[in-house]
Amino acid sequence: MVTCFHSNRLYLFKSICYNGFISFKYYSRIPSIVRYRAQSKTLVTQKIDSPEYKTLLTPSLLKLADLFKANQYELRMAGGAVRDLLMGIRPHDIDFATTATPDQVKQMLSDADIRMINANGEKHGTITARLDDKENFEVTTLRVDVVTDGRHAVVEYTKDWQLDASRRDLTINALFLDLEGIVYDYFNGIDDLKHRRIRFVGDPVERIREDYLRIIRYFRFFGRLANDNAVHDEETLKAIRDNVDGLNNISGERLWIELKRIAEGRNAGPVLKTMLEQNTGQYLGMPTDCNLNQLEEHWRKCYQANPHALTILTKLFRNMDELATFEKRMRYSNDCRRLAQLLVAFRDSISPLNSTSADSLKPYKDLLADLSVFDPDVKEKILELLKYQHHLKEAQQFADWTLPHFPISAGMLALKRIKQNGNYKIIMNELRDAWKKSDFQATEKQLLDETLPIILKTLPTTIATMASQESKNMIPPIYTTPKKRKKKELTPAGISKAT
Repeated sequence: MVTCFHSNRLYLFKSICYNGFISFKYYSRIPSIVRYRAQSKTLVTQKIDSPEYKTLLTPSLLKLADLFKANQYELRMAGGAVRDLLMGIRPHDIDFATTATPDQVKQMLSDADIRMINANGEKHGTITARLDDKENFEVTTLRVDVVTDGRHAVVEYTKDWQLDASRRDLTINALFLDLEGIVYDYFNGIDDLKHRRIRFVGDPVERIREDYLRIIRYFRFFGRLANDNAVHDEETLKAIRDNVDGLNNISGERLWIELKRIAEGRNAGPVLKTMLEQNTGQYLGMPTDCNLNQLEEHWRKCYQANPHALTILTKLFRNMDELATFEKRMRYSNDCRRLAQLLVAFRDSISPLNSTSADSLKPYKDLLADLSVFDPDVKEKILELLKYQHHLKEAQQFADWTLPHFPISAGMLALKRIKQNGNYKIIMNELRDAWKKSDFQATEKQLLDETLPIILKTLPTTIATMASQESKNMIPPIYTTPKKRKKKELTPAGISKAT
């Protein structure tokens, strides 16, 4: 038996020997028995009856609440939904907590002929109910951490609401709301929210060591909710600095979700600066010697245009190699990779200020014509390039411009007896260049009857020139990577099919 003491209070848990053995098998860090429990001094309650709260009380939700009440189990909204309601915001997602175990929840729902979905959540104590084929509700059993390694936790179910609140990250997220409109606050979260204070529940060191991602979540909520002139608590920052190496064991996918929200959120510049000053950058794949004042100033010049997170973050990377290190650490989409690489590749090479055309946006229009072959959504990325360069007025002008349709197709060249092999790509690129030089005005007839003969006549010279020139390919690496083709196999009938 494992006995945990804190402030003369005794908590008795079942044997965790088996759970400890499992944790050694799967955890990258040595697990530790959680002996610390944040202790609430007082329980604060508050009645709310706001329009935002009332709109949540749909027939489906009330049906679920009545089911738990009839079976004598408590059901409360938990976490972020309660925080948002107290701020006068209607939450997008509602999570519920209950004193019923997952098996008891499943039995109730089955007896009431309510469908359950997403069985994967059950291992975490979460059952998802779909009511009236309209709304999904996630219901999680109250729990307490018994063993943790900084990423995962072995939990034990409980009926104690304070114990569940004590395992949550921030005081403003450790709130519960019952279906009578009563908010239950065990750690002064209501007052912290009122004064826009961002505090960990109890000891920040203990909360961080339970899940090191909370370091990044702290800064995300600070940026979102703290007052503009708010000062970070030095004890909290010290706890972060002392435990920042724990970020090594957090997946890039989880890190990117939080980092993206910070960079796109309120006060991103100052928040990122403070976060990186705590030595977090080296664990996020960022250079350790980047200019943080420059980063903050960059954000101030473009934040009003609602830039993408990478439009802010790529300011940290001086070249494609530094960006590659970041991309290796993060787990984000190829679309994000294309944006980041485009920004680093072109931020210094093109500008409205160095256009030789009367149209200051001509370099960006040409870039759009070139890269749209690889990426149908590249216009949004070029808009981000203009934001990155702080050309916000030009960005709006570019957003209002539509690239004309390139009038030449492979079929048209086939009629001219030009096959899709050999020099086909060079010929098509030369035609596209001629179209761009005409300010996208050249017609099909002009390109085929006037330009194409000249291209074919000078083709040997063009090929020789390309071969003799040093590589000046400005296209980012991810744009030049060929798409993988699906392998094919033969069916018994001899018909090929994609595998």
